[in-house]
Amino acid sequence: MAFLTQFSNSVPVIKFNIDQSVMTIGQDFEMDICVPEDGIADNHATVEITKQGEKYSFIVKSRNKTNALQINGHSTLEAELKNGDWLIIGSIEFQFTDDGIYKIKDNIVPIKSALKPKTDTNEELAKEEIKPMSTKAFIEESRFSRRLNRF
Repeated sequence: MAFLTQFSNSVPVIKFNIDQSVMTIGQDFEMDICVPEDGIADNHATVEITKQGEKYSFIVKSRNKTNALQINGHSTLEAELKNGDWLIIGSIEFQFTDDGIYKIKDNIVPIKSALKPKTDTNEELAKEEIKPMSTKAFIEESRFSRRLNRF
């Protein structure tokens, strides 16, 4: 499986699985990897998985020419990610890791996690745990919890 691990002050904060043929990165909450931080556009970049034979490649692309990316300190608009590469988007650092084990189908379609079938008990528990909040409150709570719950 391949991952992008977000770092803050040289400390890993959150690990994102790259398990779809195209993963989007940006501030917008519709992005696969949502990073609500300054310096990142709403739809900043994509990571695309391609397969040639038995080899998978992970290509990161900027969504437009003004959203430059940095790979290992070099500015670029598109690059292939290799194990251990550092990707900087805005002021946010990610490290790409690739363990070589993939759960991506041959036709490169998005993978959905296997979820248990819903039961009345599960639905009741879910209703109790979910609390409505504004987007601003969610972002503030998310930033606070990331600081507390570091890897």
